[in-house]
Amino acid sequence: MTNPVPGRPDAEDHRRFDPERWRELGFSRESGRAWFTHRIEPRDALRWQRAEVTEPIDAVRWRIAGIGPDTVREWVYAKIDAREAVAWTELGFNVAAARKHKRAGRSAVQAYGHDRRVSTAVTYPAASQAGVSRIGVGHRRFMEAVRGRDPRVMHSYMQRQWFDDEAIAWATHGIEAADALAWKELGLTPVEVECYRAREMSPMQTAKAWWRAGIPFDEVADWIGAGLSPEEAAQQRANGVTAERAAVLRSLRKNR
Repeated sequence: MTNPVPGRPDAEDHRRFDPERWRELGFSRESGRAWFTHRIEPRDALRWQRAEVTEPIDAVRWRIAGIGPDTVREWVYAKIDAREAVAWTELGFNVAAARKHKRAGRSAVQAYGHDRRVSTAVTYPAASQAGVSRIGVGHRRFMEAVRGRDPRVMHSYMQRQWFDDEAIAWATHGIEAADALAWKELGLTPVEVECYRAREMSPMQTAKAWWRAGIPFDEVADWIGAGLSPEEAAQQRANGVTAERAAVLRSLRKNR
């Protein structure tokens, strides 16, 4: 890569943006571009708007929390916004449980502590024996693969009944299920996340840092995979280095 110089992001995105696709669904050019920049397709943007989510950044936050336009109203009715929902889902709560705890005056963290105090059924041994008989071979493979890992990590996958090879890959890297889903939304692999987590940032904090640097949502994974910080990526883009080149470097790093 060439030496970075300060400046503005390049105009590559403007050549890909097709305002006519958005205009057909009732979006202005400016509104369409706002959604496009956050990697949301026109029909998905329309679904979000019909769910009364009018800001693209909020749609992204809901999506990182694992919540789509078809279910977002349940969270809104529970008086939980997109920022709060990330915390609830990261700690393994569904909307019904989150609503119950919130009505009791508990935050997501307080609710997590409360549930761990009142329940003794989430420990590794009990879950492993009961779960294997219920779910079968897939669950058994998962339990064998994560044996000896942090019980909290293991339990987060059990809550979601997520036991496939992908779940094993995330769990064996010590990444809880809710975080794994959020990192996946950003386009990262377990290995990349394990390297990146040395920065001690959550998926949402990571996304915010890259958005502040002006990096489009769909480029974040390639720049992270290439080993750059948000600031370094912004400088490289300003110097004419494209996300496609970052993707090539990311691929080379994976194949080392």
